[in-house]
Amino acid sequence: MFISHKNNVLLYFHDDEWKVRYRSKGMNLSDYWAWVETITSGDPPVTNYPEEDFTIIEIEDEDIRARLRELGEYSSEQGHNIKVYTSKRNAEEILDPDGKSFSPKQYVSSHFVGDDTAKDARILADKWANVRLERNRKLAETDYLALSDSTLSNDMKNYRESLRDVPEDNADPDDISWPAKP
Repeated sequence: MFISHKNNVLLYFHDDEWKVRYRSKGMNLSDYWAWVETITSGDPPVTNYPEEDFTIIEIEDEDIRARLRELGEYSSEQGHNIKVYTSKRNAEEILDPDGKSFSPKQYVSSHFVGDDTAKDARILADKWANVRLERNRKLAETDYLALSDSTLSNDMKNYRESLRDVPEDNADPDDISWPAKP
């Protein structure tokens, strides 16, 4: 299994190296193969990959899919908030059925570790995205009042302006001060 990572954070994984590379490069398939032709030469043909801003490694000593399932809370539609290491390391502590530590402590040996900082940033970004969706929904409810043949009252203008300021006026996406609709 091949994986690509950037700054030790997992990007993609697949059984085929070329699939990991083309996904990591963000190219479509036809552009990828055209690019490969430009970096391939010689007889027999040899591909010389230029320096890239990500690293591809092959992992043979661990079931990547099983480990990523274990780290499911660190994955999202946007990708994996998982750090990758070239060699196995002591990662997460193994707990007994009651959730208590063994004595001495035991750890899962793995190439992959959940990245709490990235996970927390992703969760916060998702919360703010939901706040913006709600703000846009509230604005859309009053859009009909802002048509050129209608005149907005000052209260409605202030309400719509306050809605536009919601993300900047609030420090906590879980505690939004929504303006009152006139």
